[in-house]
Amino acid sequence: MKQLLKNLTKSLEGEISTDNKDLEYYSTDGGVFELTPTAIVYPIDTNDVSKLVKTVDKFHQNGNDKISLTARGNGTDQGGGPINTGIIVDFMKHMNQILEIGDDYVVVQPGCMYGRLQDELKSNGRYIPSYPASIEVCTIGGAVANNAAGEKTVKYGATRKYVDAIQVVLADGTVTWLHEMNDKQLEHRKSLPGLEGSIFKQLDKLISENYETIHNNHPHVTKESAGYALWKVKKNGHFNAAEVIVGSQGTLCFVTAIRMRTIELPDPNKVSLLVSYYDSIQKAGDAAKEIHELDPSALEVVDSNLINLVNSQKPELLKGLLPEDGHIPAIVLLAEFDNQNDSVRKQKEVEAKEIIHKYAYSSVVKHKPEQEMQMWKLRRSAAAVMWTIPGKKKALPIIEDGTVPPHKLTEFIKRAYEIFEKYDLEIAIWGHAGDADLHMQPFMDLSKAADRRKLFAMTDDFYKMVHELGGTAAGEHNDSLMRSAYRPLMFGPEMEKLFNQVKDIFDPENMLNPHKKVGVDFNFIKKHLRHEYSIESLAKLERQKAQETIDR
Repeated sequence: MKQLLKNLTKSLEGEISTDNKDLEYYSTDGGVFELTPTAIVYPIDTNDVSKLVKTVDKFHQNGNDKISLTARGNGTDQGGGPINTGIIVDFMKHMNQILEIGDDYVVVQPGCMYGRLQDELKSNGRYIPSYPASIEVCTIGGAVANNAAGEKTVKYGATRKYVDAIQVVLADGTVTWLHEMNDKQLEHRKSLPGLEGSIFKQLDKLISENYETIHNNHPHVTKESAGYALWKVKKNGHFNAAEVIVGSQGTLCFVTAIRMRTIELPDPNKVSLLVSYYDSIQKAGDAAKEIHELDPSALEVVDSNLINLVNSQKPELLKGLLPEDGHIPAIVLLAEFDNQNDSVRKQKEVEAKEIIHKYAYSSVVKHKPEQEMQMWKLRRSAAAVMWTIPGKKKALPIIEDGTVPPHKLTEFIKRAYEIFEKYDLEIAIWGHAGDADLHMQPFMDLSKAADRRKLFAMTDDFYKMVHELGGTAAGEHNDSLMRSAYRPLMFGPEMEKLFNQVKDIFDPENMLNPHKKVGVDFNFIKKHLRHEYSIESLAKLERQKAQETIDR
């Protein structure tokens, strides 16, 4: 390893660190796992990444022990995606620039903060609507790696919909761009020498020979970030290898630049927000199902448990949010319509009010941006509020991304409550009612052996339930480490075999972010579970940033 680091020091423009403080810092992300790396590399540019890969590949070819390479942004992943025991490649320090802003697109490096990019776009009247709730603290590269999504996904789709092309460094150091191409362009790529040509030949063959399996054996949900999106690659006579890279969490190649499509920013004065209150899960679920048919720009849910937790910690966030009588509703729904045609938006508002009147016991409508921001505050700061609750028990992000078909939202919530009651766990639920993608973080103490045992038993029950409902373990936060072990349950053995083949096609030496997506077992997961979890131990989302999220 010392010789490899010497070789890297000579060949790379960027820095290398083996300082113990750095290794400790990069050993965790926002999740419940810990893997200590061997070194940290801060590449200057794409050429640096290519040289890094070639140097490590040559090291392996000389018969040395395998060293893994794992891409990392700001470490906000909640499932262990950007942590590993080999070399961590930090893209934030240098590869963080917005390279070009066009009329309807942007080209950006992966280490650029998503919030900064969005601010630049908004100054030009544009934006990317697939942004996640962590927009202010995550990188655009991380969003692409996870196929991130958020509150606007119900109408506008997830990150992959806005990725036009990506520059990648393959596992042999080759630099190329991946994008949609016709048959002639595909045949040219297949004729190229080396790994690049091999990838296109093998991937095309795999998809052609397994077309029915691929299209019939994945969860049919409206939000999906699990596995490799093979069902997206060949469509309408075109081939787009970038589709399997989006959401691949750095397991297939390094992404060093992204060209993304942007859309016109809605006028905030032409947005309607309807907040409605329900005394039962059933009524809220029925209302959400009908409102979903109106194509809202957001349809979010918050349950009474979260409201009570916030009321005990940050009661100011509830100001103006609840009915005047102070009654805590079982469920709060926030439905937003951003249609810029006034008559269309007003008609949708009228229809939504009629639906709400059938099921809710109270509701309010807001049209002014500042009033809407206040109403959104509880939903958008939910995770940060959970993290700041004192005590040894912490809200653990272990089952916080289950997603089922939207019409099964009510059953999803009811059965989740039953599981948490079975294990005597405090829980709060919030998330995306329109996509039936719910975030649930049970309160547990990882320093207690009993809670650690309970964690995996509860998780088993939860994901079996999600599978029975036809759902996925990862709607928007990806497989990472925790959920990778449950993905075979959701997709079945045939698809899992294909996922393993995709990994072999792109990364035959298993050098890129191993133990994610494929090849994950519960023994490895349990071995690397932390013995503590607190706001202080989070890699990047420390207390100050969590507080900033709440303040927004």
